[in-house]
Amino acid sequence: MRLQPGEWIMDVDRLLSVINNPTRRRIMEALVREPHYPLQLARELRVSQPAIIKHLNTLEESGLVSSYSESSNRGPERKQYVTTSEFTLVVDMRDGMFTARMVSPQTKDEKRNRKQRKIKDIMEARAQVGVIDDELEELERRRSDIINRRRSLIAAANSILDVNEQHYRARALLYEIMNNPRLTMDEIAKRLSMNAEECADMLDEMVERTIEEYKHSVESREVNQDDK
Repeated sequence: MRLQPGEWIMDVDRLLSVINNPTRRRIMEALVREPHYPLQLARELRVSQPAIIKHLNTLEESGLVSSYSESSNRGPERKQYVTTSEFTLVVDMRDGMFTARMVSPQTKDEKRNRKQRKIKDIMEARAQVGVIDDELEELERRRSDIINRRRSLIAAANSILDVNEQHYRARALLYEIMNNPRLTMDEIAKRLSMNAEECADMLDEMVERTIEEYKHSVESREVNQDDK
């Protein structure tokens, strides 16, 4: 739960009042490494055991440490102390600015929720990629259909002018005309190293030849029908 500003300041004040003592800070440094019992801390820090116990009580009352009993092979049970919280204390002091705040690390639930959100984002992105892939496949199918229609139209035009019976330059002209519909006759002529008039004459010649061949074919069929 997000703390209110007043509560936040109180937490910082209470923390500062607890850790302002250098001996308590040294105790905390020892406890974050591993659990300790009072006599162990007294020997390590070279502070009397009663003073250590007094500091541990203050730390425990503040909620920074907790204790538990542990059996010992060398005598009666002894009380072990461990840290119970994690946080970062941030103090900013600059011109026109002073803040003191505690920053708590993410809890296991928060980490799990963050991980789940990331997984959800990945799965949503994956689903969107799948939709895009489907759209691309549909575009490819449409493109294939359009290419087939284009091929059919060119084949029909070639059939009309009987392109296989034309000479090489005439076939090249017809290819350029049908495959580059956005080009003008001048541009097509330039691609073929010809002038526009030559191209127009060649096209007229192909059309006239086709018409003559069509007429001849019709007349032949009529003669054959008369003979029958």
